[in-house]
Amino acid sequence: MNELKDLRLKEYDDSLENLRRLEEIVSELLERTLREGGIRIMQIAHRIKTRESVAEKLERKSEKYPRVSLLTDLVGFRLICYFDHQVDQMAELVGQVLEVDRKKSTDKRKTIEPTAFGYLSLHYICSLPKGKGYPEELTGFKFEIQFRTVLQHAWAEIEHDLGYKTEFGIPLDVRREFSRVAGLLEIADETFEVIRNRIAVYEDKVRKSIAEDKADHLPLDLVTLKEYIKRSKTMQELLQSISDISGAELVEVSPENQLERLNFFGIKTLGELNRLIEEETEHARLLAAETLTGADLDELADTVGLYYVMRARLIFGGYRPNELLAFCRIMYPDSDRADKQVDILLKQRQRYLQ
Repeated sequence: MNELKDLRLKEYDDSLENLRRLEEIVSELLERTLREGGIRIMQIAHRIKTRESVAEKLERKSEKYPRVSLLTDLVGFRLICYFDHQVDQMAELVGQVLEVDRKKSTDKRKTIEPTAFGYLSLHYICSLPKGKGYPEELTGFKFEIQFRTVLQHAWAEIEHDLGYKTEFGIPLDVRREFSRVAGLLEIADETFEVIRNRIAVYEDKVRKSIAEDKADHLPLDLVTLKEYIKRSKTMQELLQSISDISGAELVEVSPENQLERLNFFGIKTLGELNRLIEEETEHARLLAAETLTGADLDELADTVGLYYVMRARLIFGGYRPNELLAFCRIMYPDSDRADKQVDILLKQRQRYLQ
């Protein structure tokens, strides 16, 4: 028996170098495929089954796996995404670049009983396709890919850590707790999907309102501010003039930290923001010309227009020194830096208004 076991494990030892090559090739392929497919994921995890784990599985399932080469999970990958709909998107992309053994793959989302213990997930058994330039000796290996959301991943990791793989091993007095948690996570996944869809609908509504010049009533939030920066004619004209002054390319960044700063000026809607920009555009261009001419910059954040508009309002809006300090402390938590910015603003005011 030990001789047979040693013979089986020798097959694993002899394959280990090829398994490592396979792991690297597939990992790079999956990362590139998902990136080009436009799917933002949390993580691609991967591992090669350890010698000890292989020995245990061969012993536990000796009839099903008399040889190491029959194991389909010697190399395993886990693609962890944020939303449930991305699971099917990832699976479709993977099916375009890898050979998928549909008979051995399992979609537990469809096969699990509604009352059964456990969490839903999708598992593919794959191999590298022949004739696509991959090393021929690697195309014969099967490997597993698991597709999961962040919450599905959390469930699987905690379940694994607790050491329970089936409902039969769980003490009766805690089985109900397991079921409750599994249900809560499934509901949470569905709810996040609903929230994502509602945000997408809201974004479309905002885009349409801005395009039709009917967005003045919209409240200022991250969605409306992002779309305003990208689509408002008033903002785009200002950004173009700043880009012409600096010679730099504008790059899109999140304007989230601008919301608190705009709130300082009492800006609550896109209409109020638009009026602020219209009133301070010339001053903003003046300040941009002073600081950006000849600066030799390659890129500027597309929030630069807001930066100069707010700076113009601080300089030309008659704010008292203590009010300037309150704003600067929003931008710079470091008190010394905030104090220096107040001095700079006051000197600029004196120079422009003398």
